[in-house]
Amino acid sequence: MRASRSSAAAAATIVVAVLLSGCTMRIVDPTAEDAGPTTGAETPAKTPVPKTPDAAEDDDRSDPDPAPIDGLDAEHAAHRQRLLDSATTTMPCPTAPLQQDGTIIRIEGDCDEIRIDLDAGAVIVDDVSSLQLSGSGTVVYANTIGDVRVSGTANEIYWTGETPQVTDTGTANVLRRG
Repeated sequence: MRASRSSAAAAATIVVAVLLSGCTMRIVDPTAEDAGPTTGAETPAKTPVPKTPDAAEDDDRSDPDPAPIDGLDAEHAAHRQRLLDSATTTMPCPTAPLQQDGTIIRIEGDCDEIRIDLDAGAVIVDDVSSLQLSGSGTVVYANTIGDVRVSGTANEIYWTGETPQVTDTGTANVLRRG
């Protein structure tokens, strides 16, 4: 009886190993060309795609990369522009905390205080004297910020002006110029 159980366990282990060996993982960057599937920790090398006359014509019609915004590097300037193009709400300075999880909010004008309590959202603001962020996975772009208080997790705040007074009691947050 023991031999039968050991054989069954060994067979099950082999089946699971075979099934798992066929799994692939793919990380997709919408701005990159298709690099195909990758497995494990492999990083595929980018292979240049030869240009055909038709492809060259398509390049002429595509939008050029956005020019860097003063204080933002090209990558963050492009990300900020994609967020602006996808904004679900445009508003003047809010008087209540922003709480619409998963939204992209554009705030126009100079604000005294903005309180953000979003998960997986994005906020683009001109200038703000005091910014308070709680929640997780939220991205904020601002021109200038007087002071920042962050108590959430895995948030990103980028500014273009002088470095603000920063208080970060959260974890895994990115707070930096440009």
